[in-house]
Amino acid sequence: MLRAIVLSFGILLLVGAAALWLAAPAIWIAACELGIFGAFVVVGTLCEGRYHFLTRGDGADWEPTGERFNDPVSGKLTEVRWNRVTGERAYVTLDKRR
Repeated sequence: MLRAIVLSFGILLLVGAAALWLAAPAIWIAACELGIFGAFVVVGTLCEGRYHFLTRGDGADWEPTGERFNDPVSGKLTEVRWNRVTGERAYVTLDKRR
């Protein structure tokens, strides 16, 4: 829901920048700034990742937390691991063999 609201806001900024550019060409710099900000909002919203998946995760610093779930996006079994030193959590996709 929040993602749709932010994406709508970014699109509204882009439309507003285009309208400002057409209505008042003398203040094209403001229209460019508004358009660039709107583009950042739209691209950032579309490119954000849902989880931080590791390509490694079997290192000595990473310990399993015991949490496992089916990822709603990929449908694969995912295990949560954490780094005792940094406190960072990571989501590792497990093989079907496990």
